[in-house]
Amino acid sequence: MRRVLLFTMLASGAWGAPGYKGSAACKSCHAEISARQEASHHAGALRPMAATEWPERLAETDLRERSGIAYRYARVREGLRVTITQGPRTLEALLEWAFGSGAQAMTPVGRYQGAYFEHRISYYRSADHPGRTIGHGGAPAADPLAAFGVKQDATTIARCFGCHATNVGPGPELREMEAGVRCERCHGPGQAHGSRPAKENIRRTKGMDLCAECHRQQDGAGATPEVADPSSVRFQPVGLSVSRCFTKSGTMTCVTCHDPHQNARRDADHYRTVCQGCHPGAPVAAASACGRGKAESCLPCHMRASSPLQNLRFTDHRIRIY
Repeated sequence: MRRVLLFTMLASGAWGAPGYKGSAACKSCHAEISARQEASHHAGALRPMAATEWPERLAETDLRERSGIAYRYARVREGLRVTITQGPRTLEALLEWAFGSGAQAMTPVGRYQGAYFEHRISYYRSADHPGRTIGHGGAPAADPLAAFGVKQDATTIARCFGCHATNVGPGPELREMEAGVRCERCHGPGQAHGSRPAKENIRRTKGMDLCAECHRQQDGAGATPEVADPSSVRFQPVGLSVSRCFTKSGTMTCVTCHDPHQNARRDADHYRTVCQGCHPGAPVAAASACGRGKAESCLPCHMRASSPLQNLRFTDHRIRIY
């Protein structure tokens, strides 16, 4: 299958830069927005494993592979200890970080002999059960080391932290990190703005490029990215960027439909109202099956949900007539 996606480099000043204040500093002036954002999936995109309920979820399940690999989990003070055995061979590692808010899934990240690895096992909300992490090989793990998961080089894991957290330095440098996608991950370092609030000293972009830093952008997928790679529907800017609604509008961005300070709305009325902002109530042909005149949801006909990956479901953002 042709690979159509890549990570974009994080924007200049988005991570590891001076002048960060932390999201708590934003609350005094932006209390209502801060409260909504703090409760969002974005804010929960990364958490210390020790601060989550996931250790208990994983510890209650007995996991085995056909190669004889067995996984055992236990909560410890620093996070979640994974013990992997295969006959007489045993390896242990500490899973320190929970990547993902858990709205769909959570993937543990830990270290073994100083190197970060993405764990082979994730927890999926829809199944309420652990399963193989997306992108990991389907064949049984050959040995306990392989069962830990995929070893990440410094550049790759820094990008992972940089999309799931705020103020991450190269390396990755995590000492000044704020877990989760918080205010300054999108708005930039807030020290100057906190000292002298002004539109000129805070990043206020409404464009799609900022969202695409983490939600990914198109890379040669053509006009039908979901055909070239069905799993690309995971990455909303990929389909949206080749939609006629987007290319003809000139003003449409992610925030046309979504408030980035809160979770994506789930009510059809909200999205129908947004659609009708550009497609007002023109007469519907008598022979048309369009439900616009009946105030029906636009999404089932123009932005269908699909499950290209086991246990996960996404709305296809290439807006079109099916």
